[in-house]
Amino acid sequence: MAEDAFRQWYVQGLQALHTASNQGHEAAGATLAAVTAPEVKQLVETDTELTRQHAGQLASLLRNAGAEPGRMPNPIIEGIRAGNRQVVEAAGDDVVRDASVITAAQIALHYFIAAYGTLASSAKHLGMSEDAATLKRMLDEVGRQDERFTALAEDTINTRATAA
Repeated sequence: MAEDAFRQWYVQGLQALHTASNQGHEAAGATLAAVTAPEVKQLVETDTELTRQHAGQLASLLRNAGAEPGRMPNPIIEGIRAGNRQVVEAAGDDVVRDASVITAAQIALHYFIAAYGTLASSAKHLGMSEDAATLKRMLDEVGRQDERFTALAEDTINTRATAA
């Protein structure tokens, strides 16, 4: 009985992440208009493609679990999106806006890092080793993307923002 509840919870988590990936893809596309630095634009475009790929992989995991992918309310990602909009809108100039776009992207990535890690562990405990491996790979991809944003911020964009 408890395993059934845990499995249902796992599927709901996949649904929430599927929604978040779709919304992240949409939000990243809209954010591109605010970016002025070519290197930030390129990284946001890479991030947009990664979230699109992950949405497809999550849809596949959902089907494997016997669920149909759909849009499930995800108040966590809605809150992140609202906060990220405020962060970007608060920027006083283009260079600071580029730094704020990196901040917003990393806030969203950290949600995905936590969620993918949690669901990978859950899949492992449910005996779903292929799901666990897929989620772990996705976790690693998001972690590398976060590292790219950190390096760009620390090596270039934050220096420009403080000099602006």
